[in-house]
Amino acid sequence: MNWHEIDEKLIRRGELILDPDLLEHHQEELEAANRRKVGRPYRIADSYIQLLSAVRYLYGMPYRQLEGFTRSLHTLVPALPTGDYSGYAS
Repeated sequence: MNWHEIDEKLIRRGELILDPDLLEHHQEELEAANRRKVGRPYRIADSYIQLLSAVRYLYGMPYRQLEGFTRSLHTLVPALPTGDYSGYAS
């Protein structure tokens, strides 16, 4: 058995790959989604929702815990909004 290879596979299972495009292009994606939109504008981009869905699924987080995750992420990356259980993003 190649324990180094097995260890690497196990480590990679725990990795969450955060696409830098999400961080760099969140505002542009949001502006594109809101272009010509009628009604209340979107406040969270689809890619951010997908990231939060992946985090919730992979770590089995309840929604309120995910809200805390978005707050912490917002302190690290202020361009990303926080979210709350009701779906309102600030």
